[in-house]
Amino acid sequence: MRVGIDLGTTFSAVACIDEHTGMPKIIKNCFGSAITPSVLYFEPDGNILYGEDAKSIQATGDNNAVAFFKRSMGKDTFSVEFYGKTYNATDFSAIFLEKIKKEAESRIGEAIDAAVITVPAYFTHKEREATIQAGKKAGLDVIAIINEPTAAAIAYGLNGKDVEQTVLIYDLGGGTFDVTIARINKDEVNILGSDGNHELGGKDWDDCIARYLASEFQERYGIDLSEDTEMVSSLLVTAENVKKQLTAKDTVSVPITYRNIKANIDITEDLFESISEFLLGTTKELTKSLIASLNLSWDDIDGIILVGGSTRMRMIHKYIERMSGKQPLSGINADEAVALGAAIRANIDSNGNVVPMPGGIMSRPKTSNLYIQGAKAVSDVTSHSLGMISISPDGEKYINSTIIKKNSKIPADNTKSFKFKTRAGNNELEVYVLQGEFERPLDNTIINKYVITQIERVSSPNSIIDLTYRYTSNGVVEVSAVQQENNKKLPIRIDPVPEDMGWTDGSPKDQDGNFGTSGVNIILAIDLSGSMDGEPIEKAQKAMHEFVARLEEGNTKIGIVVFANKVKCVLPLSGDFKDVDNIISKLSAINVGIGNSAEPFTTALTLFKGELLKNESEIRYIIVLTDGEWYHKEQAINAAKECRRSGIEVMALGFGTADYKFLKKIASTDEFASLTSLAELSGSFSKIAQAISEGATGLRVM
Repeated sequence: MRVGIDLGTTFSAVACIDEHTGMPKIIKNCFGSAITPSVLYFEPDGNILYGEDAKSIQATGDNNAVAFFKRSMGKDTFSVEFYGKTYNATDFSAIFLEKIKKEAESRIGEAIDAAVITVPAYFTHKEREATIQAGKKAGLDVIAIINEPTAAAIAYGLNGKDVEQTVLIYDLGGGTFDVTIARINKDEVNILGSDGNHELGGKDWDDCIARYLASEFQERYGIDLSEDTEMVSSLLVTAENVKKQLTAKDTVSVPITYRNIKANIDITEDLFESISEFLLGTTKELTKSLIASLNLSWDDIDGIILVGGSTRMRMIHKYIERMSGKQPLSGINADEAVALGAAIRANIDSNGNVVPMPGGIMSRPKTSNLYIQGAKAVSDVTSHSLGMISISPDGEKYINSTIIKKNSKIPADNTKSFKFKTRAGNNELEVYVLQGEFERPLDNTIINKYVITQIERVSSPNSIIDLTYRYTSNGVVEVSAVQQENNKKLPIRIDPVPEDMGWTDGSPKDQDGNFGTSGVNIILAIDLSGSMDGEPIEKAQKAMHEFVARLEEGNTKIGIVVFANKVKCVLPLSGDFKDVDNIISKLSAINVGIGNSAEPFTTALTLFKGELLKNESEIRYIIVLTDGEWYHKEQAINAAKECRRSGIEVMALGFGTADYKFLKKIASTDEFASLTSLAELSGSFSKIAQAISEGATGLRVM
């Protein structure tokens, strides 16, 4: 059987389709209640209580009870230990889902194997994924994750009205708030937009009452009840009951007994509204913002659906009536609507067609007149913009570059192309994907760090990587990548987001890696054999001075190795360009022999070794300048290959009697091998400087 499950912060519900009527119905728990408290209690013997039994123990302040774990779904930092075993919010949800699944099966006498589970519309990717994982761990085939207001809109469709209506769903549950606007007709539920706060709910109103009671008690008796854990738990249970009583009473007298003190504290409806006005104000602002973002006004809203037990508070009704001029729509049970709508969705596809299952009404032939009441096509939207950390157009800061806008129809996808400098070694592209509307990256939710791997080396300066970002119908994010040059689908690895993301508040110019400007290390390997004497070395020195001037000081280190019959490092890697120019000016006076029996690569690799360990993201080049034949070519070619295997790019520039075929064998690519003339030497070095600069500029949107 397929069911709908409203997995709530404070209460949950399970619903199915009645096989005789085609109507959704709540599967009541063993207490005869439509809703079950979302509470667990861990006993020392390993048994786990849930629902009413667990909630009763929670009220005593027992630390082995856990509730409100829905608010921590998808949070890596949340964990609780009971009797030597550690649990996260997904674990708690899985245990609770399995419990209510088994109870529902015992009540209806059928096995439940699949479900649609509802989530707050404002849940992010991580929270949605955690919910899916919890369902699977509970032994459920999770057909879909749908938004709670969407499920309520589907349930409202049971009214059978043929006229099209634009309705606002105001969903205030125990721990979350969503506001959604939907257009509903006889064939379709079309969600126009959503907003919300997944850390705002009825519990926060309870907290207001509990804080007031503690404050009043301290003012009267000088005792701070918040320092007593058991008393805090008792106050929270009392506060929830007071909130419920105030839906029908103007004043509630609250008895509090502590030690030998007995007190009565009155709470009026007006007082309750006053101490919680800031909470209601948050829902007001979110509602106002959503209506404006869709270019609507209250006059365009035909009716308001109240969902969630917390909407029974009188202040909510007053606000809705004052702002809209209308009474909330009737015929909707605030506690049951979400589960009922989820049950309908569990047995239809997104187009509203009944999905057959063995047994029951869903397996009957299509020629039958039987159908699922309330079955409509459903289209939903995403509640968060999807973006990525990118560099601002002026290159001065990091920004959230929006890829899929908030309230786009889902499923949705968008592809962006990026220039990526490939080089020797492992080519990987790091992408940080965000959910949120803010320009500053850290003001949004960082979903994941996606690492695109196995990017192949290409001959052109930059490879073009097509990154496709997708929202599934569940509101879950997917990322895929294709390298344009070879149409290769690239593997993607998901790495943990680093704890310190403060670099995103800095300048890209100060950063290494795919964002900003990567550090560049260059070793100039200069042939000083006898044929370089006189004009050749003078021209080479002039070209090298101009080459250094074109590079970005502060981001580049340059070392110099000279070779002939022997090899000598005349300058280790240095970021001081004055030192570099000084050594270049003295090259003609250095003696390393007159022949060409030595190769510079082994020495250059040794110089790079320390830098390789310090920062793997830096780009490394060996630029060879030679004017003649080398004696030991195979030895040089093998040494050059070893450099390339270490992720070092080799560029070979020759003139005079240099062997072009040999230059191509020592260079990283054919494009990195070049024959020139003395007259063109400066121009050739200029092109190399430009290629290096392009290779260090990181990830850019085309």
